[in-house]
Amino acid sequence: MKRLFIPVLCLMALVPSAHGQNDAVPAKKPNVVLILIDDSSLMDLGVFGGEAQTPNIDRLAGKGILFSNMHASPVCSPSRAMLLTGTDSHLAGVANLPEFLPKEYQGIDGYGGVLNDRVQTIATRLKEVNYSTYAVGKWHLGHEANTLPPSKGFDRSFVLGGSGASNYDNHGYLPMKPLAHWYADGIEVELPEDFYSSKAYIDQVISFHQAEKNKENPFFAYIAFQAIHAPIQAPKEYVEKYKEVYRKGWNKLREDRFFKAKELGFIPENTPVSDPLSDLKKWDALSAKEQDAYVMSMAVTAGMLEAMDHHVGRYIEYLTEQGMMENTIFIVTSDNGPDGADYKLSMPWALTHGYHRDYDAKGEKGYFGYLSPGWANGLSAPFSFFKYYTGEGGLRVPLIISGKGIPESKRTDAFCFFTDIAPTIYDWVGISTAAKEGFAPITGKSMWPHMQDFGRAIYEDNEGVGLEAAGSSAYFLNGFKIVKNNIPLGDNAWHLYDIANDPTESVDLSSDRPDVLQKMLAEYEAYERKVGVVAMPEGYSASGEVTKKSVKQILLNWLPWLAGLGVAITGFLLWRKNRRV
Repeated sequence: MKRLFIPVLCLMALVPSAHGQNDAVPAKKPNVVLILIDDSSLMDLGVFGGEAQTPNIDRLAGKGILFSNMHASPVCSPSRAMLLTGTDSHLAGVANLPEFLPKEYQGIDGYGGVLNDRVQTIATRLKEVNYSTYAVGKWHLGHEANTLPPSKGFDRSFVLGGSGASNYDNHGYLPMKPLAHWYADGIEVELPEDFYSSKAYIDQVISFHQAEKNKENPFFAYIAFQAIHAPIQAPKEYVEKYKEVYRKGWNKLREDRFFKAKELGFIPENTPVSDPLSDLKKWDALSAKEQDAYVMSMAVTAGMLEAMDHHVGRYIEYLTEQGMMENTIFIVTSDNGPDGADYKLSMPWALTHGYHRDYDAKGEKGYFGYLSPGWANGLSAPFSFFKYYTGEGGLRVPLIISGKGIPESKRTDAFCFFTDIAPTIYDWVGISTAAKEGFAPITGKSMWPHMQDFGRAIYEDNEGVGLEAAGSSAYFLNGFKIVKNNIPLGDNAWHLYDIANDPTESVDLSSDRPDVLQKMLAEYEAYERKVGVVAMPEGYSASGEVTKKSVKQILLNWLPWLAGLGVAITGFLLWRKNRRV
């Protein structure tokens, strides 16, 4: 039985230990707050050059380290699995999204779409050293009792079980997901009338602190915002200021972000412009009405980021008031690049299921905002591709690590990967960065040695990193990258890039460096065997699979009406026939 969820409103000296690096573990272990943004590109946050105002997160960056070369999976739940376990997504049981997976693949080992029992989460490991553990926000790693947060090491939790939903109520966002489900401590609950996701998640994590009986324990808080996953929605007071910011369109945004990336040093000064998706629809080809609708979606996107940042600020204020901020490390990152899905096919369904596209509604309850491929391509600049693809625009995400004991006002462009965050946390709290006996290996590496001394690489020469999700693949080694982007926007062929000097993937070196290409292909094939990658069927694409399932669901929804119409037509024809007789 569902119960009503009522959020409890908030009341208005770390020396990190490097396991294996420092001689002693301090008595006072750090609190850790892990904030995950949904579908944010590297350059969306203000401190990374984005248009949205994110002063609270920017201040965290000023008191810590800004990473410009962190890589995630190109899709959300595999990233979340790697983030929370430090283990490759295939070994963790989340090789692909269930929504993207053909039915015949869903029983294959590693492709269940839920965290399996071969891995332990950060929360499970930190319970070993008496941490209080909390999870709020989007979970997307399983809906059953054995896969929800209480079974994965979290003492308290309030989570959205699925991949996305309205930020104001329990409306789903796809025809195959008409209703969304939230769980409080593993029990499905209903939402209050005044629910807004970013506010509710911070309200709830604060309520966990207030109800905590073991207040002397350090804590781990995992806060996974719905911002800025579709449907993009934000309170109107955050939207108005951005209505004219994006008026020049997505082609100009891509150009502006490219030059901003050079100015900020995210790419080398001599980096050429690269846009493998230049054949996407041009902004000037849209009608004025279409432009107005798309501008509003981007204004709401920026507003949604600012709203999220506001509530992050509320949490920082609470921790400061309670004397906990001084001993807290914040980690802020995103699960993949911007969402380039085109939701036009779903709009007729959405518009009859509680959503609208009213330009004047400014993005609040019921508004269905989405980016489209054009905006996603602009937001992912200066990089190539976006969410669902293994071009840098789909993989490279922001990372900020901040807190007492973390070097302040620093930046690094060292290559790192999502599986590196868990072992870094283990280093701070003084537990082993290796998996416990009987569990799948932790495939990531601690970043703490590099954070102490930027001269130390996170990945040494000949330490490669493989990645596969949704039919797209990549392998990183010695500053090079091989990449294969799936259809419809990719060509399903391998390309080689000097990613250290050519992060925009503009010059394919496959013909010039066949030796490097073959070596890296061999390394990637070994990676596939090691983690159990299974090739998708011929002609597969993630977007195609979602489209197929959505169309099927729409037809099923209409089947009773079509059947009734058929009966009515048949009856009418029989009546006419009998009258003639």
